Amino acid sequence: MNIREESLRRLASGMPVDVLVIGGGVNGVAVLRDLALNDVPAVLLDRADFCKGASGASSRMAHGGLRYLENREFKLVAESTRERNLLLKYAPHVTSPLEIAVPLTNLLGGLTGSIRRFLGFSSKDTRLSAAALQGALFLYELLGRVEKVLPSHDITLSKSRFPAALSSRYKALIRYYDARICNPEALVLEMLEGALASSRNAACLNHITWSQGIDGGITVVDPAKGNAYTLRPKLIVNAAGAWVDAVNADLGLSTAYIRPVKGAHLLLRHDALFERMAGRAFYFDDGTGRMVISYPLDGTVLLGTTEIPVGDPDDNIVAPSEIEYLTQAISRLFDDITVTEDHIVAVTSGIRPLQAGGHESANRANRDHLIAEDTLPRGGISVLSLVGGKWTTFRAFSEQATDRVLQRLSRHRKVDTRRRFYPGADQLAAVRVRLKARADIPSDRADVLVRRYGALAGAVADFCSGGTDAPLGSLPDHTRREIVWLIEQRAALFLDDLILRRMQVVAEGRCTPAAVGELGRILAETRGKDEEWMRAQVSFCLGLQTVIFAPAPAREVRHA
Repeated sequence: MNIREESLRRLASGMPVDVLVIGGGVNGVAVLRDLALNDVPAVLLDRADFCKGASGASSRMAHGGLRYLENREFKLVAESTRERNLLLKYAPHVTSPLEIAVPLTNLLGGLTGSIRRFLGFSSKDTRLSAAALQGALFLYELLGRVEKVLPSHDITLSKSRFPAALSSRYKALIRYYDARICNPEALVLEMLEGALASSRNAACLNHITWSQGIDGGITVVDPAKGNAYTLRPKLIVNAAGAWVDAVNADLGLSTAYIRPVKGAHLLLRHDALFERMAGRAFYFDDGTGRMVISYPLDGTVLLGTTEIPVGDPDDNIVAPSEIEYLTQAISRLFDDITVTEDHIVAVTSGIRPLQAGGHESANRANRDHLIAEDTLPRGGISVLSLVGGKWTTFRAFSEQATDRVLQRLSRHRKVDTRRRFYPGADQLAAVRVRLKARADIPSDRADVLVRRYGALAGAVADFCSGGTDAPLGSLPDHTRREIVWLIEQRAALFLDDLILRRMQVVAEGRCTPAAVGELGRILAETRGKDEEWMRAQVSFCLGLQTVIFAPAPAREVRHA
């Protein structure tokens, strides 16, 4: 389904709009999906692209929040571990178990400090001990017993069983399990597709402008088409993440719900480090008591994260000090591996929309989510602001928001999302078998499509077979019509939409200037744009500070 064109058609036809969702990150999109499944007419709007904010700059993990136990956030950890387990069960096309190795320098040292932090008597970071971590993991796995799918943790004190050349200062190694989200952006986009497929009264638009009129109506303008629409929702859900307070201000409300905290990740192309990690994550002390995580993606290694309070939610610049901090931390993990800035192929920076107030240290700030309710001065419409939240808990958070909406609209829930397969996981095994049996698709190409699109690979393959197709010169494992499908069906209006949020070439370390140019030309031709527009888009993307465009030829994708 062409989600943008279909949404415009529905709005032009005068579809009813009971709920307006503002914000196209994972929480807002999950709310739209839940509302659509429960037959509530709803529209989602984003002034930028879907999944562009913190949702597109995450650690790409579904985790229970082990370190949140020190803040005694037991309810959040129980919810997060349950939601992690549900994602592994009902979104297996984009999630996979992730073994996490925690090397430790202390067996008992630091236990007192951990106990003092747990009891609230201290906020000082101290090095984690094996005894403290084992105790925390027993509780972590107890809280995560609902829908349990992962193995229990184990510990080894024998250095002969440590990974090769692990720093000699380590005395113990504990392994436990969380999950990796292989393609978070794709999950967001398929939830949008699923929402529109579930209800004729669901719509979503990216790259629009909106404003509130004197009478309380919301005027939506689509710059791409020049069309304008007036919406009169009965309720608004503000899911703008770090921009919640800014959106409320645009609606005439004065709120201070958000504490913006910047988190940076680095993507490294380092063959020795990639091989040494052997598909595992390493969660390790940076030398001061603060923990850092790193794990292999598909050809690159992700490293993060920093936590820096900021005043501006648009402050997404990764400072040299953040890069230095992370590269120095990872260089202390193995005795024979050093990481420098030369290994960086991309950086991501997102603003976490934490709850305002709480502990002065961002590292110990409240990570739970809440729903704040206000009434607009014009029109008397209720506004539900989604405050906090993280990737792992998006389904639970959206369920809570939808339940509040249903209550306000005097409606009842018809569909539960807890044990519902995501579109890309629905009948996945059968789709794989049918695709590999097709005579017009080589077996290895079928595997690639299923890995990228899950159960939606059949629709992509049908589109690719519907016209003359050929591999890209710069990315031969992609084809031209596959890129056109991403542009048309998944609403990529600009080149950075395509490169950063419809494809995984940056995460794979394969985004070369040649690839940017070739993708830019396909986008311009598909969108009916001229040469000047295309050149401006290519120039903009090549100037992005978040991507280092390697001149080297595209490498083979290696799956961790």
